[in-house]
Amino acid sequence: MRAEQKLVRHGNATGVNIPRQILTHLGWLPGEAVVVELLEDKSLRLRRRTVDDYAPIRSPRIVYDEPGKVIG
Repeated sequence: MRAEQKLVRHGNATGVNIPRQILTHLGWLPGEAVVVELLEDKSLRLRRRTVDDYAPIRSPRIVYDEPGKVIG
């Protein structure tokens, strides 16, 4: 499936409209979060977010690698 679309200005951003038939075929919904990737050949890849796109949740560090300096 192919559709020729124009780039549209939205304030300081630029967007592309995705035809309803393509959204239905992909199972995507309006307002859903997607990732836009710039590839080495200067093309774009548009995909749904995955679990790997979220940063891992880490606990704050309490133990320091180096001892603190004594001022005195």
